[in-house]
Amino acid sequence: MENILVISDIHAKIAYAREVVENHPDCKTVIFLGDGARHIAALESVAPDKTFFCVMGNCDTFLDGIPEREAVLEICGHRIFICHGHTRMVKYGLGGLLAAAKEKKCDIALYGHTHLAREEYDSESGIYMFNPGSIGEPRDGRYTYGILSMDEKNVLFSIGEV
Repeated sequence: MENILVISDIHAKIAYAREVVENHPDCKTVIFLGDGARHIAALESVAPDKTFFCVMGNCDTFLDGIPEREAVLEICGHRIFICHGHTRMVKYGLGGLLAAAKEKKCDIALYGHTHLAREEYDSESGIYMFNPGSIGEPRDGRYTYGILSMDEKNVLFSIGEV
């Protein structure tokens, strides 16, 4: 099983993000889902052995080097759609996210923006949808992040708290 660290919505709480990255040496990949992208270079400097993937969120304006609002990753035989979620209107439901993941032939969709941890499986499409919550400004008081554990056959998403 490969473990992937998934974080979102840092909103200037870089110390929490740094702590999580440092405390998960088993996660060689970090996926950041936006709102705090300017801090990714600082995280990369404390974890040069990790591979970082990042998309921009609605609060990530005027950034150089992070042009993507959405991306598709291929890891362990899975296609993973990543986005912040604001362009897919995730605060009003997951229909737009699900449609985008289907269109891109992904079986996993990771998103942020709502600041609430959530996991859902759409049995009709076979798509897993995960939100790690917010490591910087949680809506429910829980500073959270996600761990995506997977191999070619299995997918497990767990929520951790800072």
